[in-house]
Amino acid sequence: MFMNFWYPAEESQNIGDAPMKVQMLGLPFVLWRDEAGKAHCISNTCTHRGGSLGDGKVVDNCVQCPYHGWLFNGAGDCERIPSLGPIDKIPTRARIDAYPVEERYGLVFVFLGDLPEDERPTIMPIEEYGADGWRTLTMRYRWKANYVRLVENQSDPSHVEYVHSGMGMGGQNADYQVPKFDIETTPWGAGTMTVFESPGSPDDEVGKVSTRGRSDAGSGFHGISMTWTRIRFNETEGMNMYIYACPRDELDLEIFLVNQRNCRLDPELDKNFLSRMGIAIEEDRIVVEKLEPAIPSKDTIGEFIVPADDVLMTYRQRLQDYQQRGWRMDLA
Repeated sequence: MFMNFWYPAEESQNIGDAPMKVQMLGLPFVLWRDEAGKAHCISNTCTHRGGSLGDGKVVDNCVQCPYHGWLFNGAGDCERIPSLGPIDKIPTRARIDAYPVEERYGLVFVFLGDLPEDERPTIMPIEEYGADGWRTLTMRYRWKANYVRLVENQSDPSHVEYVHSGMGMGGQNADYQVPKFDIETTPWGAGTMTVFESPGSPDDEVGKVSTRGRSDAGSGFHGISMTWTRIRFNETEGMNMYIYACPRDELDLEIFLVNQRNCRLDPELDKNFLSRMGIAIEEDRIVVEKLEPAIPSKDTIGEFIVPADDVLMTYRQRLQDYQQRGWRMDLA
């Protein structure tokens, strides 16, 4: 796993004025809001005797340790040590690690690293979020899988044909092949658009915009555990899916999906689109959770790579680059 990236810790609606303990990258943290509504994230472990701050309470906009009552503010500074009584200055050694927080797209993102603000990787943007003519749906689900397996799956154009009913042809076409494509890169990601032949959605309502034929679609990655997928049903209508994943641990992956569509905007049709997304997610999960090895090797030995894997190979090269920068975390 890697430090120095933004990770989705929780949904904004679930963070309140009581501490919430969460795990990210195998480590414990605590989230809460102050009286002004600002979300904060600090390490969960008290610097005194290891108390779990997430099991404490919020007092004067600080988290109070349930063990000895020490108070920590959103910057990680200790504001009170009850056993010392009133003192002019609390030792700086008592402070705790605090982490930058940003809220976007209904999610609380935490930057788990130590880079200066102007050097940090960005959060994957959703340009159309909140724009007129677009409707937003969200989903949350959990896989027993490694985040690399998720990103590589989402960046793989060739699996659609065989994994996703209603999106691929299930191998019915003996002449099937992935068209040649060009990869577009950004400072923190890469991806491609290509052409797919689809049987059309089995859902009547979704099928009204997704009919049998050829459509433009594509996917890519951003940062370490964020991916995007764009499906163009026709020249003007389409659907974009943005995945923000948080590795709770090496094989415990919490996934937040933000879906944007500019077609069939009637709220009563949300259930149809959610159902189709749920089916596709489950089709992916069944395959991804059974991949071997579950945690990919750093050297990817023993694989036979083909041109359709070019986007995910670009991702692997980025991982190597981040490792050379010293961002890989060894929790063993």
